[in-house]
Amino acid sequence: MTTRGNPWDDPNWKPLKREATLIRQLLGSGVTSIGKASYADGLGNYYNAFFGLSIGLERLAKLICVCDHAISHKGKFPSPKILKTQYGHDIPKLFDAIEAITEKHKLKLSHGRPAGIIERGIVSRLSSFANAAEGRYNNFDILDNSKTRIQFEPLQKWWDEVAEPILSKHYIGKPIQIRKEAKARTIVAMMGGNASVLYFNERGDLMNTLYAASLHTGQTEIVQKFSRFYTLTVIRWLADVFYEISNKACYEKELDSFFGHYEFFSCYRVDDSFLKTRKVWPLP
Repeated sequence: MTTRGNPWDDPNWKPLKREATLIRQLLGSGVTSIGKASYADGLGNYYNAFFGLSIGLERLAKLICVCDHAISHKGKFPSPKILKTQYGHDIPKLFDAIEAITEKHKLKLSHGRPAGIIERGIVSRLSSFANAAEGRYNNFDILDNSKTRIQFEPLQKWWDEVAEPILSKHYIGKPIQIRKEAKARTIVAMMGGNASVLYFNERGDLMNTLYAASLHTGQTEIVQKFSRFYTLTVIRWLADVFYEISNKACYEKELDSFFGHYEFFSCYRVDDSFLKTRKVWPLP
């Protein structure tokens, strides 16, 4: 009989732990911020969410790829160059690789890859934001009046490809729309003669009436809730994959480097009721 010793004595255990904790916080900060993002005083939350989520999703996907590589190469880890040149910041490409890894190892997941129009829009927008030419430096890039950069403006694209599909599914033609419109009219009736409004929505369009701003606030509340929910379903899928493959690495292949790291993502592997109602992430 032999013993394997303490897993934290493995020289790769600590850096993998640090990476897992980093990713957990990036994702949690991102989904918390997207649930607060708005055209008014919450505008900065959009960018906080885009940074945290684009980096967090990319790194969790790459962490899965690292685990797969270690399993497939008898414990040998890939070089940073391999991950950088093979995938870059292309999140959809990484996600396709994760699906292939799932099939390769015959992983049994509790939740599969979300593939609806809203989830695809979220992944597409975050991937574009991760691309320096299209996303995170856009505000600087358009200062030279470059029309080619304006088309990639992150807030506008998020509203078009994520918020509008959410409103179409969860707001338009629903009782909630009637209630939000009635509330906006009530606000106008109460304050219309004593208030002035000057805001810009996520598309950059001017809102200078109390009704337009009040109605957009109501719509934003719907977008906040479901942007957070659908983003969390994507995170949950990756957390499931990492749980299964890291356990295989640790307990079947005896790669102690991966011992226990799945626990950092357990809070994301919860049912829809948690994903829809919890506003602050990660869960304690």
